[in-house]
Order: sequence, then C-alpha cells, then structure tokens
Amino acid sequence: MKKKLVNTHSALIAVWAAIIAVSTLLPAFPVIGTGATLSVGDAIVVLGGILFGPWAGGIAAGVGGFIGQLIAPHGNIFGPLQFTIGIAAAIASGLAMQRKWIYPMIGLLFLGGVWYLFPLGREAWATPILYMLGVIACIIGWIWGKNWLTSTNRASLFLGIFVCGLIGVLIAQSIGNLWALVMFALPAPIWFSVLFISPIERIGFGLIAAAIGTPLLIGLPKISVPVGPILDEEDIEEDEIWEDEN
Repeated sequence: MKKKLVNTHSALIAVWAAIIAVSTLLPAFPVIGTGATLSVGDAIVVLGGILFGPWAGGIAAGVGGFIGQLIAPHGNIFGPLQFTIGIAAAIASGLAMQRKWIYPMIGLLFLGGVWYLFPLGREAWATPILYMLGVIACIIGWIWGKNWLTSTNRASLFLGIFVCGLIGVLIAQSIGNLWALVMFALPAPIWFSVLFISPIERIGFGLIAAAIGTPLLIGLPKISVPVGPILDEEDIEEDEIWEDEN
C-alpha cells in the first residue's frame, strides 16, 4: 500500500484553516519599511504542518492564508499571492516533523544563495546569516531530535515543536525577504537595521507555536485525533494490515 500524502480528515483541515484565517487578525510584530505587520498566524501556519503533516498543513495554510489576507489586509505585504509563503512554511515544518530534515535545510541554503544573485542582496550581505538559525535547527534535530516529538516528556515535546516551527518560520522569512528585495528595493541600511530584530521575531514565533502545540500534541490523540508522528505510525500499521491480508 502506498503511503497517503494527506491522511488528515478534511474537516480538521478546514477547522485549522479557519483558525489560521482568524489568527491573522492578531498583529505580532511590525515590518520595518513596509507599514505592515506580521501576525500570530505566522506561528499557527507552521503548527499546522507539525500537527497534520506537510501536505495537509500546506492545504490548511493556503486556504486559511488566502482568507486571512482578505479579512486582515494590514498584514498583506506582498499582494494576492502572499498566502503561498505560508504554504511553504507549513510544508517545511511538516517535513521537519517527519524527520526529513534535509529538505528544509536545502531550501534554506538555496534561498540564501539566491539572495546574492541580486546586487542589492550583495550589498545587504548579512541578511542570509539569519537563515543559518534554521540550518542549525535542522542539524540539531537531525542529530538529537529523533524522539522529541514522540516523547512523553513535555520539555522534549516543546523543544521538538519549537525546532520544527523555527525551521518553518525561517523558510517563510527567506521567501518573504526575497519578495521584499524585488518589490520594495529596500536599501541595505534597512536590512542591516533589522538584522538583530528578525531573529527575535522568528524565535518568538517558534516559541508561540511550541506553547500552543505542546498541549495539542498531547491532548488530541487522547480524543482519538491523530496528530504529529502518530499519523506516520498509522500509515505503517495500515501497510502491515494490507500486507498480512495479501
């Protein structure tokens, strides 16, 4: 039996999309140089990938993000396709949850390299250094995080969600930075001025995702709602049953 790409019920995806849409109404950090704000939705988006997997989380992020930018235009920085950034973030955090650390790591390194293809990007040469937080998170998860999201220890769960969430929000940051570079042509001094603010924002979003996600990862399976690594375990069990029957 082939593993399902989406094994989360459509009703759960719809509920999470609605939560993402509503959370965009809650501003979190201002975006210097644009007059817009980042919202709590940036943390909720990556949490969808962690709870429901990369593809279900990506669908919820796309639907919720599209609706959210309609009801909360103050956070719509990049126009009608901004919701696609959330899709990428949810997929990245979901892949990290599945221990496929190599894919978001390659994504971060690739996006950091693309930055230097632009003359203004080379002037603001230090910006992609922020993405190294995500690369380090991937390496930490790869080496030590194998059992964090399946642990019964709340601290380990919190740390696992934080690491996966941080990877997702940094993917979003790297894509958003490239869009801002092209659309707004912000001068290098502005990029340098936010160099020490952006890590605080990203870590903050990771902590919000972990604070919300830890009780959900513990509580939802108790009411027969599979989330996180349990989704993969169910696929394995279904494969074993199918093989036994055939």
